[in-house]
Amino acid sequence: MPVDKTLDSPVDLAKRFIRSGQPLLAVEVLEPWLEEYADDAEAWSVLAGARYKLDNLPAARDAAATAVDVDPRSARYWSNYGMILRKLGQLYEAERAQHRALSVHAGYRRARTELSKIHEIRSGSRHDLRESDFI
Repeated sequence: MPVDKTLDSPVDLAKRFIRSGQPLLAVEVLEPWLEEYADDAEAWSVLAGARYKLDNLPAARDAAATAVDVDPRSARYWSNYGMILRKLGQLYEAERAQHRALSVHAGYRRARTELSKIHEIRSGSRHDLRESDFI
């Protein structure tokens, strides 16, 4: 049977929902998908982004942690996980996640930026833990 190329994958559909400001719909699409395809690291990462947009940081952290468990070779997944940890105030764990991102991809700019933010928080020169910078 031929595949219908006009249909979006659940992950692509969820990304569109997030971009259009409907992260709850993204969660509703991804949760049943992940029940069947729990090894889909990208879907876990997108779910983390949707939960982040819904300001559910603990659930976003859990989804991001699953993404890096499923695919620990993604610098982006590690960096996003670390960013969520930073937002939760878990600076030591956030720093470790950013270093893991850099061990996967030494030139990954987002991880370096996140490490700078962690340093600024520790030094007292950064106080805003709520700016939106999830990718």
